[in-house]
Amino acid sequence: MDTSISAVIPSFNRARFLPLAVSSVRTQSHRVDEIIVVDDGSTDDTEAVVRSLGNDIRYFRQRNAGPSAARNRGIKLARGHYIAFLDADDEWLPHSIERQLEVFRHAPGVGLVTADKAVVDESGRVTVESWFDEHGLLEFFRELAGKPVPHAVARLLETNFVNTSVIVLPKSVLLDVGGFDAEIRYGEDLELWARIAARYPVACVPEVLGLWRNHTGNVTKSVEPMLRDYVKVAEKLRGWGKEVLDAQGVSADRLVASAWASLGYWYFCEGRYHDARFAFMRSTQEKPSMRSFIYGVFCHLPPPVTQALRTVKQRLSGSRGLS
Repeated sequence: MDTSISAVIPSFNRARFLPLAVSSVRTQSHRVDEIIVVDDGSTDDTEAVVRSLGNDIRYFRQRNAGPSAARNRGIKLARGHYIAFLDADDEWLPHSIERQLEVFRHAPGVGLVTADKAVVDESGRVTVESWFDEHGLLEFFRELAGKPVPHAVARLLETNFVNTSVIVLPKSVLLDVGGFDAEIRYGEDLELWARIAARYPVACVPEVLGLWRNHTGNVTKSVEPMLRDYVKVAEKLRGWGKEVLDAQGVSADRLVASAWASLGYWYFCEGRYHDARFAFMRSTQEKPSMRSFIYGVFCHLPPPVTQALRTVKQRLSGSRGLS
């Protein structure tokens, strides 16, 4: 069994965290054959930091094109049989690669292996000991004990349990499905994992094998672009996977409608009623729901009336929270 492995680290202005990420790769109990850092157009001192970390790192710089493009560049450059992704501000625990490769040894047909992660703050202090436990998934994965996840696509859409910085998969699988969709900057990982899960078994190690760093620079703070891309993700999932979704009990149309409704609700809360009207209209066109209908009506009311209704709703929500 070929266990050669390439670590692919995309980085955009994460120079201060890179030494920790690289160190966590070098201290793996199973040797990582190469470290690839793809600099996605950073404006900080990323290149200087990488150069200072040693000659064993393969460093490549590109114009800023987003995490999908950076990871795809790493996939093309990788020489290992397996690829493991690690974001520049995250870390692996020492047995991460070893534990995940064990799953491939026992189930060679698996297309992707992931694991649990802990959440740390900017200084490295653990704030969540188990992300799986925090999301009610730990016992489920313990019972599976590394066996393939049933109805994995549907499970992913309930909760994206594949941790991008704690994942090992054959390069051939990534090439087969086409890698990350570079048109998507938010939710690009979920779309790819679902594409893989539609073709290959997906497995999970019920053990914390990585540290995910939550800090002020995380891209998930950009709410509007994130919600707009989730609409794009839902539409792409329906485009290639409607039969798979139907077979696993997921309505593709409802998935798209829900994404539009979430975007519309955010616009509504921001007072952007014109944008909200359009989003709720699209949601209703995809799959009518009472929520989209009601908020769509609210968006057509005079702004003072709409604001008054929002204020009442907020007060009611607050009073329920105190009861």
